[in-house]
Amino acid sequence: MICNPISTVHPRCLLGSSFTPADRRLPSRSSLAASTGFSLIELLLVLVIIGIVSALALPSYRQHLQRGQRAEAAAALLEAQHFMARYYSAHGRYDGSAEAPGKAPDLPLRLQGIPAGSESQYLLTLDAATVNSYELRAEPVGTMGSDKCGTMTLNQAGLKGLAGSDLSVADCWR
Repeated sequence: MICNPISTVHPRCLLGSSFTPADRRLPSRSSLAASTGFSLIELLLVLVIIGIVSALALPSYRQHLQRGQRAEAAAALLEAQHFMARYYSAHGRYDGSAEAPGKAPDLPLRLQGIPAGSESQYLLTLDAATVNSYELRAEPVGTMGSDKCGTMTLNQAGLKGLAGSDLSVADCWR
């Protein structure tokens, strides 16, 4: 801004001098070079930190997912147990009806693969059905095939168990 010699309206104007406001000055070359971005070392340091955090968090996340899928399988086993109790009330036996003894009932479709409607993580089956007893099994398949708890079982008395695992029932059925 160039001040006119006649104009004294602006307080920063001196008669006959040119004026550049302080807020419009260009930054010096040294301050411009210091704030132009990230260095390669800073970028690599951030990548290393992200790698360490993900290496620690990913196994924990997978265990959390498996525990949730086991809980869903346990809930399906309990629902299948209720189905079998209703079947026993209607027919007086677990292994079929009076008209067709020896033929165990088929579990409802929603209980045969857990979770229903997507890629199954567990297959539910009715095994060893007799007149007064049965055993339900939830066998891990797919991504749960290598689950440390193995196959979960449940019988007519409500006894929970595991097949193919050295872990305790309390650890896997929670």
